[in-house]
Amino acid sequence: MLWALGIGLLGLLAGSLVIAVGSRWRKHRSPASEPGERTGGRSAMTSGGSGGGRFGHKKAPAIEPATVPETRFSDVAGCDEAKAELLELVMFLKEPERFTRTGATAPKGALLTGPPGTGKTLLARAVAGESGVPMFTAAGSDFVEKYVGVGAQRIRALFAAARKHERAIIFIDEVDAVARRRGGNGEIAHIESETTLVALLSEMDGFHATHVLVIAATNRADMLDPAITRPGRLDRKVEVPNPDRRGRQQILAVHTAGKPIADGVDFAALARRTIGFSGAQLQALVNEACVDAVRRDLAEVTAECFEHAVATIAMGRARTSALVTDHDREVTAWHESGHTLAAYLQEQADDPVQVTIIPRGPSGGVTWMSGNDDQFLPRRKAHAQLVTALAGRAAEEILLDGEFTQGAAGDLHSATELATSMATRYGMTRLGYQVRGGASPPTQEVSDVVEELLGGAHTAATKLLGEHKTFLGAVAAELLAEETLTLADVHKIATQLGVTRHALVPAPRLPVQVSAAKPAVAEEVSSVAAAAAADPVGAGRWPRTGASRRRPLALVSALLPWRRRRDYGHVIAGG
Repeated sequence: MLWALGIGLLGLLAGSLVIAVGSRWRKHRSPASEPGERTGGRSAMTSGGSGGGRFGHKKAPAIEPATVPETRFSDVAGCDEAKAELLELVMFLKEPERFTRTGATAPKGALLTGPPGTGKTLLARAVAGESGVPMFTAAGSDFVEKYVGVGAQRIRALFAAARKHERAIIFIDEVDAVARRRGGNGEIAHIESETTLVALLSEMDGFHATHVLVIAATNRADMLDPAITRPGRLDRKVEVPNPDRRGRQQILAVHTAGKPIADGVDFAALARRTIGFSGAQLQALVNEACVDAVRRDLAEVTAECFEHAVATIAMGRARTSALVTDHDREVTAWHESGHTLAAYLQEQADDPVQVTIIPRGPSGGVTWMSGNDDQFLPRRKAHAQLVTALAGRAAEEILLDGEFTQGAAGDLHSATELATSMATRYGMTRLGYQVRGGASPPTQEVSDVVEELLGGAHTAATKLLGEHKTFLGAVAAELLAEETLTLADVHKIATQLGVTRHALVPAPRLPVQVSAAKPAVAEEVSSVAAAAAADPVGAGRWPRTGASRRRPLALVSALLPWRRRRDYGHVIAGG
């Protein structure tokens, strides 16, 4: 028994000695090899915020050295107005004495807003490049931390590094991540976010003695705290929208410079076909065309390569290896033919540029509309878009004798969004002119009006396709044979069948919303609207006989639809 007890005591002593030596070794090794890398235990007790040695703080990383970008305004295209506004910042950085000479206050910063991919970061780099000053870059998420004070410390370190230069630019991308609007009662979900925002606001107000500019970019300007956009912080709000047709052509020229482009490539035609594309999408288009030329083993990038690239960027990459049954191919062909005919036959609808039943992206088939650069959406055009969206379901019902599939789910989603906007934001329905908040789910009144719009569009689409059933079947049969049709192919089929553009799809009556203070005008509006509903073919035309020869009141003329030009002998087949 005594020898067993002695062995146990020796083991306990040896274990205690090993633990003591290991603990001492870790204590001496940790500061040298793992400074602040771990967030738990003793290694987490590193300096952070304004005080050192606080538990739970993580040491902020060092600020990357600033560089002077080589980007110039000549490298940026499609946003001339934005460049013109930012030239003032360049002038301030290069010649600040011009502001002090006249007593003007120099700008403190600029907020670049716009959709993704429009070149906001590129513009910021161009400002720094044109000014010849170093540029410090950061993302809004760089300042979001779980430990209180770490984000504020990083803000202070960034601005301190910028102040060491005589002139500098601080660019914060996705600033909404760090400058999100605070609640009305002063509370915020995480105290670290508020601390970081307060530090940012304080630092931006401390530039009176230095020439440091802050340029921030965001896609969600509505989410920013008002304190950061007030005068004295981000003075300039520069909109960077998607480029128009001329801008798209300029962007294509910039991205194709120095590349072996064949002579037959028409950038003006490409610009007309890429409506709604951002600068990033146009860059991806050019790159896709160059990659396609490599696949074809060509020495130059041809127009056919660009055609393939446009279809890929707009509709998704073709899934040629997908296994599709004959039943699904037929349903898809009729569904897409319904969209195509509704767009082809309606005067207010966009032209169907291309239709295919080859699966692209998540879709089994795609109909690509031409679109336009118009900034305003007339009520008749909105109605035409609803009819076009519901025409796929209507075509399925014609093929399947009243049955239908789930293939119209995406169409119903987009049509519901448009109809909801018409009811709650655009004042295009019987609900009147009042803007209603985006309640989720919508109120019963809004739901009823949206259902009326969608039901009316489906009825109009069914009637339109039923009147051109032979045309619909011919396009579907051609799609099953060729898999892809262009607008010219559809026009050729229409010419062979004697179909003339454009068929008139009656739009819903305009809501009569006239003040009761003018009963005579309201009475005349009601009578004219009733006459237009009774005679949809003649809607929008004034009778020329009897007592109605007198000129209509100005208010009535404004409320009624514009008179349409009808020239059924002329067929429009432009791409």
